[in-house]
Amino acid sequence: MDEPSPPPIPRDLHCEYEERPFKHCTRCGETLEDDAGGFQVSKAYKNGECVMEYALCDHCRTAMMEEFSQESKKRLSTFQDESVDLERGLHLCSVCGQGRDGEGTDDYVITGVCEHDRLLHSIMICGQCADGVQELLSAKTKDTWRRFVDENFPGPPGEGEYPEIEETKTTPMPVFSIKV
Repeated sequence: MDEPSPPPIPRDLHCEYEERPFKHCTRCGETLEDDAGGFQVSKAYKNGECVMEYALCDHCRTAMMEEFSQESKKRLSTFQDESVDLERGLHLCSVCGQGRDGEGTDDYVITGVCEHDRLLHSIMICGQCADGVQELLSAKTKDTWRRFVDENFPGPPGEGEYPEIEETKTTPMPVFSIKV
């Protein structure tokens, strides 16, 4: 019996600015749709508004993850294995199950792993659970994230425009290596 084809990338994971699917890696600028390794899209919402979004080709996502400390990678892997339900999709928190339209879920992050124009896997993490994930990260890993933001989102941000790692309730860092 043939497995069903993965669904198209949903509108929720499209670029807000361009109102279409992401076309290029935020970090290296390479075309995403033709990348054989796939890519990851992450978007952070604060009070229901998208405040940050990016797409990373598999090469850049892997390179960034390699910059994380061993301590952070181990903690994140254990957390994912023990606490994350990868079957809840983009509308229920993969950790606590809270719906993103529910009471107290104004802040959240959605992430999808895509290949070509198809969605392979997706997760949503509510702001409260994202805060818990941030506590798992070492100073080295937080510095990696700050460097990514500085290098890829130029210019001085407006008040509260970009999430800071210690203060945010929603940081769309590629903290999980969603297993395919």
